[in-house]
Amino acid sequence: MTDTFTEYAPGMLPAPVLAYLDARDASRYSDATALFAADAVVFDDGKTYEGGDAIDAWIRESSTEYTYTSTRIGQELVDDDHAVVLVRLDGDFPGGTVTLRYGFELRDGRIDRLAITV
Repeated sequence: MTDTFTEYAPGMLPAPVLAYLDARDASRYSDATALFAADAVVFDDGKTYEGGDAIDAWIRESSTEYTYTSTRIGQELVDDDHAVVLVRLDGDFPGGTVTLRYGFELRDGRIDRLAITV
């Protein structure tokens, strides 16, 4: 990825990416989980979550551990199957504010890999 971020434009994102972000923001955890491939992998906070059950547990835990708001502030579209979305979180977690990179890889219309980094 070349770090050529543009202003956030949801209409330009692949449908599964936008659906995931919207489901997470609306606390629709099952909907968010359903967007992943059965053998998908998520990398977040130094941990790896593989498969539907582990990803569902991660979504629920990471969504409720702290109170926060999320603001989508930018994106980078590499191709139809690779996108990065910049999301600023403000909340009651240590530090209070962080900008995260959500790196999505899609396969057959589903999220195959998601890597969340600072």
